[in-house]
Amino acid sequence: MTNEICISLRPEMAELVRLRKKNHEFRRYKLPYEVRRLWIYVTMPVSELRYIAEIGELVEYPTNIPEDGVGNTEFNKGLKKSKYAYPILHLDELVEPLNLQRLREEFGFSPPQRFVYTTKYQKLVDHFSSSRLRGLY
Repeated sequence: MTNEICISLRPEMAELVRLRKKNHEFRRYKLPYEVRRLWIYVTMPVSELRYIAEIGELVEYPTNIPEDGVGNTEFNKGLKKSKYAYPILHLDELVEPLNLQRLREEFGFSPPQRFVYTTKYQKLVDHFSSSRLRGLY
């Protein structure tokens, strides 16, 4: 779907998202306006597709966001290189995360440097159903 993209996050950032300590995804660039879901690939040493997040409307600096999450205060003060924030509204965890070897072999997947539309990996999208996801929040 054109409203879903895959992004890469470092393991420590992905864990903060999972724990709801990081409640916004910050980017240096605007995501396409139609994007509402982020498939999250966790980088090395984890190297797995682990989460799917639903995001809210873009907040552009200098508009403030609630200061209740990691990086939010820095965003509000203009201290982050990222000038775009997307609230994380909902997070699903894959019941069986997919490691990079399997992602490459079965789905032709390459970890995104910036982002990639999930339509590039239709076989991967087709692999998932609600029974393969566990809602975290």
